[in-house]
Amino acid sequence: INGPYKPLFDFIKKNHKKIKGDIVETGVFKGSTILALGLFLKKIKSNKKIFGFDSFSGFPSINLKKDDLSLFYYMYKKRIINKNHYNQVKQLISTKKIIYNNKIKSKEISTSQDFSNVDIKLLKKKIKFLGLNNIRLIKGPFKKTLIKRSKPNKIMAAFIDCDLYDSYMDSLNFIWPRLSKKGLIQLDEYYSLKFPGARLACDEFFRGKKHKKKKY
Repeated sequence: INGPYKPLFDFIKKNHKKIKGDIVETGVFKGSTILALGLFLKKIKSNKKIFGFDSFSGFPSINLKKDDLSLFYYMYKKRIINKNHYNQVKQLISTKKIIYNNKIKSKEISTSQDFSNVDIKLLKKKIKFLGLNNIRLIKGPFKKTLIKRSKPNKIMAAFIDCDLYDSYMDSLNFIWPRLSKKGLIQLDEYYSLKFPGARLACDEFFRGKKHKKKKY
């Protein structure tokens, strides 16, 4: 496994016998990551399960106070992101404006737009075809699925890939109390050029907490 997912897979391979708990992904979409994780766990003969949370119907309402693209300018001015990061954001937005006739919104910045183009039935067929009995899909808005009584009770590793401020906060509030000692949370959009709310949520959530942050 190479690319942005390598740290997660390397961590699981190294620690699946040492650290208690299962694996969580918030933001499954069409399932490329969760399918790869399921196959990988089979390959390394791990008995861990993966719990995949997603609405499977696209973005919830966007919190414009936390997710609007203009926040990248605020983040730059506050030195939350550096000049190079901000210039890349501007270049991306400029390109997208050409594509969308100068009308660009937060939900249109991604290639997948609002992520509503997803078929959970197809994903379930793929899981069944591959014999991945180690995957559990939990459908619904995070406000209703990432709650106290939801499983898993213990988490060794989590992959947060849900783009928006509120979704990140819901994910972190669910995962953090369940995370095993020396567990891992990989934040897919922390250095995003598309979704400012993800980084704002992470910085706010982890402020004052004891944790180790590592850039991969």
